[in-house]
Amino acid sequence: MTTGMRSISRFLYWMAVIDLFVVAIALRQGMHWLISSQIAFFSSLLATLASFYAYKRMVDKKVATGDIPLQEHEALDKIDDRFELFDQDEEEISAEDLKSVIRRERKKIGGIKSGMQNLAKTISAAISPLRIAAYLILILGFLYLNRHEMLEIWGYVTGLTIVPLTALIAGFARAG
Repeated sequence: MTTGMRSISRFLYWMAVIDLFVVAIALRQGMHWLISSQIAFFSSLLATLASFYAYKRMVDKKVATGDIPLQEHEALDKIDDRFELFDQDEEEISAEDLKSVIRRERKKIGGIKSGMQNLAKTISAAISPLRIAAYLILILGFLYLNRHEMLEIWGYVTGLTIVPLTALIAGFARAG
């Protein structure tokens, strides 16, 4: 099993555990609260998974075309000196040298032109059909609940926030 699949499996595991906790709370709140929270939860989960998939495809495509080079570095080097600060010999840098380095680095970053180029390269992930379908399901679920007078707004908001909060907590736990 690849690292990406393991991460998604772990993510789905925690989603299921937390959703069971929400279902237990929802059963005490009433059937409309339960339905609202579950429609919001599953549509939010679908949107998140569609986003993961779209961005994964974009990165895989960029790696395949060579836009993102695969670098051969040791894992410890990446962790210890990820900005390559210690690769150079220490020497005195004059103010003029420092100014020229800053100008070169600013040119590398670019301005609005490079921002628009980056947007053009990544727009396919932002407007992927799977993502649009997931957000459409989210909207239609809300409208359905509202139309049939089954919408419990706090249940819906609770179901909607589970996925991003769990992803945020998992990200912090993984980074720490």
